[in-house]
Amino acid sequence: MLLFTKPQEAHVLNTRRQFNAQQGLLNTAMGSDILIGNALPVPRDVWGEWDTEAVEIQRSTLAVFNDLARTVSTPMPLGKLVHHFQTVSDSGEANISLDGRQSARRDQQVYDYHGTPLPIVDSTFGYGWRQMLAAQSEGIPLDSAGRMNAMRRVAEKLESIALDGDTSIVVGGNPLYGLRNHPNRNTRSTGVTLNGATGAQWLAEVNATVKLLHNKNFKVPVTLYVNFDDWFYAQNTDFKAESDKTIAQRVMETGGVREVVVSDSVNADQLIALVKDRRVVQVLNGMPIATLPRFRANPEDDYDFRTMAAAAVEIKFDAESQCGVAVST
Repeated sequence: MLLFTKPQEAHVLNTRRQFNAQQGLLNTAMGSDILIGNALPVPRDVWGEWDTEAVEIQRSTLAVFNDLARTVSTPMPLGKLVHHFQTVSDSGEANISLDGRQSARRDQQVYDYHGTPLPIVDSTFGYGWRQMLAAQSEGIPLDSAGRMNAMRRVAEKLESIALDGDTSIVVGGNPLYGLRNHPNRNTRSTGVTLNGATGAQWLAEVNATVKLLHNKNFKVPVTLYVNFDDWFYAQNTDFKAESDKTIAQRVMETGGVREVVVSDSVNADQLIALVKDRRVVQVLNGMPIATLPRFRANPEDDYDFRTMAAAAVEIKFDAESQCGVAVST
């Protein structure tokens, strides 16, 4: 999952501290002896508990996004709306000589810039001020349903962005794409139902998917994203009759596969092969999932909180539109 940078961590902590300080000032201004509980600060251990819940939800929900985030993420300023990468056309030639004098053909290279929007994903939840008072005076735990739902909504959207982007987000003519809908991805159709296919059929599908990348000069082992039920079948089915290896073991032994990541978010009968390298793909990290308080102006205002994240998957390609993503569906 995404890790907080020092500036991101400071932003979250300072926002929470400012909220708690404002609650103290509000209580003092209105008479703390009478209104105690109407403007409660949120204790540090409560923030810690909520942060732990967010981590647990991410682990269970963000299989594809987390795999990318832990290996190919790059920090981004939260105020930046779009990140650009450059493509450059090939030109000229290499010169070889004994005197070092340049005689290579001089052609002008063509540079282009391509943008990836960095959206903010958020969901809100809240508690009435009397709920907060009861939690303090009576020890009644705050209901977690709304809180957990907000965290899960944000986590699910990040996973969706990784796979399908969100083409409603457009900055400067640049839509937000994901692994499954990027216009330069390499595609083919699977010919079998994987949850029921033979070992030979599994290997044929995997190899055909990987070869899509070989044809684009990406001749390196790839990360393979597979549907949970399909891979469960492969792990529990012999490659052939009376074989001492399962289909999954044989797939992992193929030279073209470096690792397999399993996710419910990947469709059945779908294989996604990715060259997991920053030159091919990276996660733009504007802000990991965090829960922040909203401003309260009056003692009887509700306690509103916002779970938010700012992230996107940037899929790169070269001047010839060659991309290190292959999808068999």
